[in-house]
Amino acid sequence: MAAQKKSISRKELLKKTDEFITTSNKIAHWVKVHYQKVIWVGAVVVLVAGAFLGYRAYAAHQEKQGREAYFAALELPEINQKIKKLSAVTTEYPRTQGAQKAWISLGHLYYQQKDFTRALNAYRSALSQGKLLPEFHSLTTESLAYVLEEKGDLKGAADTFIQLLKGPDPLLKENAHLNLGRVYVKLGQTKEAKSTYQDFLKAFPNSIYAPLVRDRLAKM
Repeated sequence: MAAQKKSISRKELLKKTDEFITTSNKIAHWVKVHYQKVIWVGAVVVLVAGAFLGYRAYAAHQEKQGREAYFAALELPEINQKIKKLSAVTTEYPRTQGAQKAWISLGHLYYQQKDFTRALNAYRSALSQGKLLPEFHSLTTESLAYVLEEKGDLKGAADTFIQLLKGPDPLLKENAHLNLGRVYVKLGQTKEAKSTYQDFLKAFPNSIYAPLVRDRLAKM
């Protein structure tokens, strides 16, 4: 048998209504007494929300402008014009993805000109912003290692190639083994070079570079 619902008497209902009215009156009284605080808190909430929405709109606008400026720079025919325009992107839209890509492109252009100091600064600027997609981060790190090697900072180049060995990209790991082995040879660290080349053959036995690596090991 289904349980019968307990009926609520009119007296009990009126009592509950009185309790609701009493609570509402208390809230109304508190607001009346503290109305200045209520107004102040409400104003702060409105200002914060407005500032947040305004910042988001501004950031989106900056991203759009930075992206357009970046691609416009790439279309310029002359290398020095590109460098000038890309540099402007990094200063006018510093916190955008367009600026990050501009730093990477500047690094490539400076490298082509053999201006390795500026190339180094550009790659480091791109990496320092910390928003790069993993693949862009790995490629930029590899470019940084090449520049360090060109500048004669072989220890720095070796450390950077080691970073790539710990990364997720198998193709870059393959290149990093080869490059790290070469740098170790330049440093005169024959033991480390042998170990690196042996690790390469274990990891990539079917690589097109495997015969080259075996030849290098045979000569050590």
